[in-house]
Order: sequence, then structure tokens, then C-alpha cells
Amino acid sequence: MRITIGRAQRGLGSLLPGQAYVGRPGALGNPFVVGKDGSREEVIAQYRRWLWARLQEPGSPQVRELRRLLERARAGELELLCWCHPLPCHAEVVRGAVLW
Repeated sequence: MRITIGRAQRGLGSLLPGQAYVGRPGALGNPFVVGKDGSREEVIAQYRRWLWARLQEPGSPQVRELRRLLERARAGELELLCWCHPLPCHAEVVRGAVLW
């Protein structure tokens, strides 16, 4: 199973097969903002804790979305898209959660 991370482009309505947008305002978007809520590294760490708490709720939107992404990854390659990439990004946390 291969999951990569790519940069989102304008026109997200035209995602290619095998691509999934994981930024705001989606279920897996990072609610923490660089600058307002801390440095890039700090908001990624906050996101990791936030997502872990959501994963403790079996019916949460985040659990449902991670399950959907897992099924897509099992069916073929999956590319997670976010505006931050190639900078450090919460999509790396999402990838880890899908692979876990």
C-alpha cells in the first residue's frame, strides 16, 4: 500500500482518481493555524493530539474518513493533498493514521 502527499491546486473539484484532499474544511483538515496557534511544528503536534482524541470516538467523522482513505489505499495508490506541501504538514499525520 503506497500513500504519498502532494500539493493541492486550485480547482479541487477536479481531483484525479487516487487523490484525496485532507485540508480545511474537511473532516481531516487541521483546525490549528500556523502563526495564530503556534509554529508549523507546534500546530502539527496539536493536530496529532486532536486527531488521536477524535479516534477515540468510533463514529466520529475523522474515523469514518480514515476508514474511507484506507479502503482507497488498499485499492491502489493514494495521494493525500494539502496546501502546505512540500512544507511539513498535518497530511503526514493523516498518512500515519491511515497506515496504523
